[in-house]
Amino acid sequence: MTEQKINDANNPKSILVETRFGDIEFVWERALYMPVGLLGFADQHVFGLANIPGKSLDQFKLYQSLTDADLSFIVAPYNMESGIYSNTDIERAGQSLAIPQEDMAILLIVTVRPTGDNQNFTMSVNLQAPVILNTTRQIAWQHIMPHDKYPVQHDI
Repeated sequence: MTEQKINDANNPKSILVETRFGDIEFVWERALYMPVGLLGFADQHVFGLANIPGKSLDQFKLYQSLTDADLSFIVAPYNMESGIYSNTDIERAGQSLAIPQEDMAILLIVTVRPTGDNQNFTMSVNLQAPVILNTTRQIAWQHIMPHDKYPVQHDI
């Protein structure tokens, strides 16, 4: 699939996906194209980003495959002012992906794990392999940070 096919006239204007949070409509022209896919899901290239219904999850988004309704991820938009990533590492990631800083957004994939009883859970984000977006071109890559100072499971 090429970047051009996402905006092809044969594609629907929107797609309704039955997600674990209910039916969510994604506008096809706002889809994000991942040339390489995600780690472990290299054959999935087109994703939508949506707010998760309900107030309790408003700091998270749903990163939903638009070609496989069963594949979705909870993601947390990264706050560039948080200082979790060094400015140098963000700049290097942008350079390696040819994304100008003003067009860059970062999504952190969230993992939710039960604590043992059915009432509680813990959450972490993957700082080692964030999804980096070019917001202007609507292209995304899962970028592996070049060193291990960023953990795969950073508790939130």
